[in-house]
Amino acid sequence: MISQKTTADYWFTIEPYVYVCTTNQCALLYNTLDGATIESNQMEVIELLRETLQKENCGVVLLKDEKYQNKNINAFIEELREKYMGDIIDITLSKSKPVQLMPYFNYFEKHELYKKHNFSQYKNVLDNLSEISINVDNTSNTTTLIPFLQSIPGIPIFNIIGNIKDVPKYIELLSYLDQHPSPKNIQSSYKNLIELQPYFKNNFFYNIFVHFPIDMQQWKNARQLLLNQTLPFIYVFYVSSLEDYQYFEELIDRFEITKYRLNTVFTGENIDFFEENVFLTKEDILSTPMSIKDFFSRQSMNIYDFGKINIMSNGDAYANVNHEALGNIYTHSIHEIVSKEVEKGQSWFRIRDQAPCNTCIYQWLCPPPSDYEIAIGRPNLCHVNK
Repeated sequence: MISQKTTADYWFTIEPYVYVCTTNQCALLYNTLDGATIESNQMEVIELLRETLQKENCGVVLLKDEKYQNKNINAFIEELREKYMGDIIDITLSKSKPVQLMPYFNYFEKHELYKKHNFSQYKNVLDNLSEISINVDNTSNTTTLIPFLQSIPGIPIFNIIGNIKDVPKYIELLSYLDQHPSPKNIQSSYKNLIELQPYFKNNFFYNIFVHFPIDMQQWKNARQLLLNQTLPFIYVFYVSSLEDYQYFEELIDRFEITKYRLNTVFTGENIDFFEENVFLTKEDILSTPMSIKDFFSRQSMNIYDFGKINIMSNGDAYANVNHEALGNIYTHSIHEIVSKEVEKGQSWFRIRDQAPCNTCIYQWLCPPPSDYEIAIGRPNLCHVNK
C-alpha cells in the first residue's frame, strides 16, 4: 500500500513585540524582548513579511503548503520559531483566520493632519517644550529675558550657557531662576565657574566644560570652588584626538572623577579619529536594546532636538543653532517660536528618512541624526551603508 503525503496549509504570524523592516534586498526582524535578530536576503522571505505587514492582513497571512516547503521559507520559519518571533498554525485548528495585534506606526498620517488643521494653534503645542538653553554674554539683556522666561509654561529644564559673570545684572537672572522650581544647569568652562551658594541653591546643577589642554591652576581653583559647595556637578570633557583622550583618562584617574560625560569635537581635520571612534558598526547598532516605543520614536522625532529651544544672547531663538532661527524673544512669543518649529522647522522632526539611510534595514535602529552629521557634511556616520 502506497502512503500518501500529508499536506497542510498554515496561518503565518509575527509576534507583536517583533519589529520588522524590509527593503528591496533584505529583511530584518528584531525581538524587542531580548535583542535577538534575524536577517534574510531571500526574496520569498521578504515578500512573505511584506504581505504579513499589510494592515488589511492584521499580522496573519495564509501560508500554502507548497510555499512552506520552499527551503528558504522553511529555514526562515524554523529560525523564527526558535527565537520566539513568530509561528505557524495549522488552518484545520482554527475555524477562521486568527487576528494578531500588530503595532502599526501611523505618525506621518497624523502629522499631516496636524498641519492641515493648524495644530500649532492648540494650547497643547507648548506641552512639547522640555528644555530651554540660554546662551549668555556681555550683550545679554536680562530686562527682556526674564519676562520672556516667565511666559514659558510648565517646568522645563533651564540651561545657562557661557560666562554668566559677563552678563549685566546677572544676579537678577539667577534670583529669578532660584525662585523657579525647574532644574537649572549652569554650563560653563571650568575657567569661568561662579559660586552659587549660599545665595542660590534651589535645583541648581553645574555642567563644567573641559577642553584640552587645561590650565592646571584654574582647574585646581575650580575644583576647590566645587568642593566648598554641596551642589551636584558633572564634568563634560571635549576630545578631538587620541592625545586628548589620553589626557582625559589621566585627569579622571588623578582626581578620582566619577561623574563625567565625554563629547567628541569635529575640527574639520580629524575625520580619521571620528571614523575610528565615533562612526557606528553593525555591532554597535545592534548592541543597544530597543523597544517598540523606541522604534516609533525614531520614526517620528529627533530625540536630540525635540522639545528644546536655544536662545542666543541677541534674543534669536532656535530649535537647533545649525538651522534657521525661529524668531526673536524681543518680538515673538514662546508660542509663536514653538509653533513655527512644529509647522516649518527642520530640527524637532529631523529623522533618518534621507539616502542612504532610507534604504538600510538598520534605519530605525540607528540613533537620530546629530549635529555631527551637519558638521561633517554627511547624512550618516556609520560603516554599514556608505
